[in-house]
Amino acid sequence: METNRNNVQEKPAQRMIADAATRTADPSAAERSAFSENAADCRPSLTGDAPRYNRGETDAIVNYLTKEGLFDPEYILLFGSLAGGTPHSEAKCYDLLIVVRNQTAYNWLEAKRDLRYKLPSRWREITYTNLYVCPLSYVESHHTPMLYFAHHQGVLLYCKDTFHFRRPKRPCNFAEARCDAKSYFDTFKPVADLLMNLAQVGTPKSPCEIRWAAYMTAKAAILYYKMLYYVYHSEPCGCDDPVILHERMRTLSTELMLLFDDTDTEGNTTLACLRSFARKAFEERKFMLHPCELRMHMARVVRMGGIVTRYCEKRLELYQSMSRT
Repeated sequence: METNRNNVQEKPAQRMIADAATRTADPSAAERSAFSENAADCRPSLTGDAPRYNRGETDAIVNYLTKEGLFDPEYILLFGSLAGGTPHSEAKCYDLLIVVRNQTAYNWLEAKRDLRYKLPSRWREITYTNLYVCPLSYVESHHTPMLYFAHHQGVLLYCKDTFHFRRPKRPCNFAEARCDAKSYFDTFKPVADLLMNLAQVGTPKSPCEIRWAAYMTAKAAILYYKMLYYVYHSEPCGCDDPVILHERMRTLSTELMLLFDDTDTEGNTTLACLRSFARKAFEERKFMLHPCELRMHMARVVRMGGIVTRYCEKRLELYQSMSRT
């Protein structure tokens, strides 16, 4: 039996007006005004059963994802805090699970970029969007906490007429999920911490010392991100690029966003430098870096380790509490 029935979840999202699908990345003033008025009409109030998200924005997002050739989804779910469910992103963000039957032409990163061009953040009330694209075969054969939260608590924004969407009848095995995630966390956290401890031994000055300190710092950052991904998603992450890993997980923690996001007033190049260190420090014989710059990047990765550890432990505690219910 469904336990989260409400008026918002039972009504599929309505399509945006037709001209919304023809906007370009450089819209006219009239188009910006039309979008703003539509979004304003759909803004939820702070009383009653009104949704926590902007219906005009979700309708526009779904319209672009389904009508612009990006995806041919079976259904799209909004989950997390904006759906009134178990938090996923700490930042206010549209966490969307897009379930497809066939392989898509776009991956999640390309689709996010395309969506950002067509619905610029300056138009929107809620800036951030995460797209989790999963094959239907994967969803049907896996019962991870994230998939359970999305299907049990999520808001159905879109569903094909030919697909019969059902809520899960049985809860996820949170005890097993916690055991698996904790095993991964306990295995790789000491490795990441060891790399950072070795990188900080003494004061790297010689080219050889700087090279290995930079390389170990980059590898530690990648391991921290992979731990965070596994704890939230219950599967390994196949990416070793810290820039892409951050883009995938930045909204899970506003502390990570503050630590690594670039701003208009202060350039933050740590992630790009870590990407370079992971390759060049190992491959280029003449790799060199100023010790002061290296220490700055190392200090940020040390802080990152503490942030990731706290959020992983917080998620493991959630799984443990859910396993008792």
